[in-house]
Amino acid sequence: MPRLLSSTLRIVLLAALVLGPLHSALAQDRTREARSVEAFTEVEFETPGTLHLRQGDAHSVEVEGPPKVLDRLVTEADGEALEVRAEDDSGLFGLFDDTDLDSDEVDIYVTAPAIEEVGLAGSGRIEGETRIESESLSLSVAGSGDLDLEVATEQLEIGVAGSGDCMLRGRADALTTKTAGSGDIKASKMKTRTAEVDVVGSGDAELHVTDRLDARILGSGDVQYRGQPEVELSSLGSGTVSSIE
Repeated sequence: MPRLLSSTLRIVLLAALVLGPLHSALAQDRTREARSVEAFTEVEFETPGTLHLRQGDAHSVEVEGPPKVLDRLVTEADGEALEVRAEDDSGLFGLFDDTDLDSDEVDIYVTAPAIEEVGLAGSGRIEGETRIESESLSLSVAGSGDLDLEVATEQLEIGVAGSGDCMLRGRADALTTKTAGSGDIKASKMKTRTAEVDVVGSGDAELHVTDRLDARILGSGDVQYRGQPEVELSSLGSGTVSSIE
């Protein structure tokens, strides 16, 4: 083996031996703690990481992740909305400059008896761990994050701005959606009686509608639907409405 290649290989192996255990130790440096908060019916998630949402008997908030990050993670409720955010406007990304941790290692566990609004801003992810039941429900995604929920509601409003996606299952009697950008609404597993859909940009919507679908498209976004609803389309651009059955 050439001397230069042999020396390089030794350096790589030495680095792996030194940095491997360090990375493992840092990755395991996690703690979980409960946060005391007031009652809330709205959830606003504004940091990287994953928020696990449950509907249950009592309000509770638990956070899990590297202690350095949790020290700067704010969880505040004012009797109406729970806000999960970084301590300052710099976000959580700056906390990882001197570690090998990833911001996705932050997990927030939220439970509330009643949930009426859920908002996601940034690159985080919200995952529903139980079905969310509410007479009316408002969902919003701004940025590149994803929202994944099972719902049961009479009135459902969805707003997506940016490249994030909204994945839904369950049922909603009346659905209203507005998307701007390249984000998608993937709700073919959620049955709804009526749907009003506004698409601006290249984002797509997949729905399951039984009675009536009103779609307005400005751009190249497409609306695809299951069911046999009456369809009304207004389109300016290359966007289309089509059945996926």
